[in-house]
Amino acid sequence: MINPKNILIEPETCPRCGAGFTCSKSGKCWCYSVAVSDEIRAAMELKYDRCLCPSCLKEVSEKGV
Repeated sequence: MINPKNILIEPETCPRCGAGFTCSKSGKCWCYSVAVSDEIRAAMELKYDRCLCPSCLKEVSEKGV
């Protein structure tokens, strides 16, 4: 059984649009279900200092940074 104290879910604010969302620091976050190319991921890391919200990550994964 997973200990709930080991699952870290933190409130975040998207650096791209300012929307609030939650990020699971446990490694099983929703963002792992979004396919992002290595090129786009590298560009995101240069432009943003933290995670994007679900809407922005989906848009960036489809259209680029």
